[in-house]
Amino acid sequence: GEVTRIAEARAHVRHELFRVTLRSIGDAVITTNIEARITDLNEVAENLTGWKRDEALGQPLERVFNIVNEVTRRPVDNPATRALREGIIVGLANHTVLVKKDGSECPIDDSAAPIRDEQGHVSGCVLIFRDVTAQRLVEREKANQLITARLLAAIVESSDDAIISKSLEGIIQSWNAAAERLFGFTAEEAVGQHISIVIPPDRIAEEDQIITSLKTGERIDHFETERMRKDGRRIIVSL
Repeated sequence: GEVTRIAEARAHVRHELFRVTLRSIGDAVITTNIEARITDLNEVAENLTGWKRDEALGQPLERVFNIVNEVTRRPVDNPATRALREGIIVGLANHTVLVKKDGSECPIDDSAAPIRDEQGHVSGCVLIFRDVTAQRLVEREKANQLITARLLAAIVESSDDAIISKSLEGIIQSWNAAAERLFGFTAEEAVGQHISIVIPPDRIAEEDQIITSLKTGERIDHFETERMRKDGRRIIVSL
């Protein structure tokens, strides 16, 4: 009887340790038995799924953890199923969203790992997942910025006007096809060089004034001036 009492006490301590650990984890955690029915979930999982613990206990995992592909809207293979079947840690596919109990959605990533008993047999599964809405927004913003940058680059490259970008130190950073035609320097020859390669020596002071104005945030209105081609010929430009 004493041995039984001690074993039960130890089991209770382990169970309470597990419960405290589960509640303190910042990610959503769901545990299941070997039949993929929910045996526990923490508060974060309650908030993400919309299911209260008392409602979720004993439910099939796929009912509470309802996941679909963000693009195709087709159901996604539940990683817990494979973790239970093969006894391995399984990650979730990209572009997966969790459909909450109320029908709202949030993008998530997760992993599932088998739970093994003292004999090493798979007795259940633990599923850990998190809301990655903020991360997805950042990724989409970066993708949109890339698309915008490519669009602007295409506009610049196809323009009939010579378009040159430079640093505030006067170092050429980009040089479009029209600039090649106008000045005779290829982009490979011009990029990295100082802008003075196209400025006549007696016009260098003009460039200093332009840079000074730009550093204070002032826009330079169109004005006519002279610039110089690769062959040394001067040309009149509207800058």
